[in-house]
Amino acid sequence: AEAEAETRQMLEAKSALLKAHCDDLGTDFGAITRSANYNTVIGATEAEVQDRIKAIIARVTPYIGADRAEAFRAQNLSGDALAVGTPEQIVERLTKVKDLGLAYTIVNFPEAAYDTSGIELFEREVIPALA
Repeated sequence: AEAEAETRQMLEAKSALLKAHCDDLGTDFGAITRSANYNTVIGATEAEVQDRIKAIIARVTPYIGADRAEAFRAQNLSGDALAVGTPEQIVERLTKVKDLGLAYTIVNFPEAAYDTSGIELFEREVIPALA
């Protein structure tokens, strides 16, 4: 919930700033497509999500070290990150930011080179629910 609240505050603040600039320049704020990028880890269950996160961290730790791997996990793959969780959790979170005006989401699957089943689950269950 903390990451959700931070994301909501950030989107609201950035949108307000963008709207102010648009007003200053006489640009139609509504004509701008607002987007964001998210690292995505998805699983059918919360336990599967945690297993996937552990696998990702185990894979990168030899290259970037334990401290940086943990920082990456904490910043990008925490349990309340917008695009980390079960399909239902991700749909709920992305719907909330969609309601704030986020029109376009770019997702990155850190495990894609090793396992595409998360992409397939996202495609099968999240995309149709957000359409």
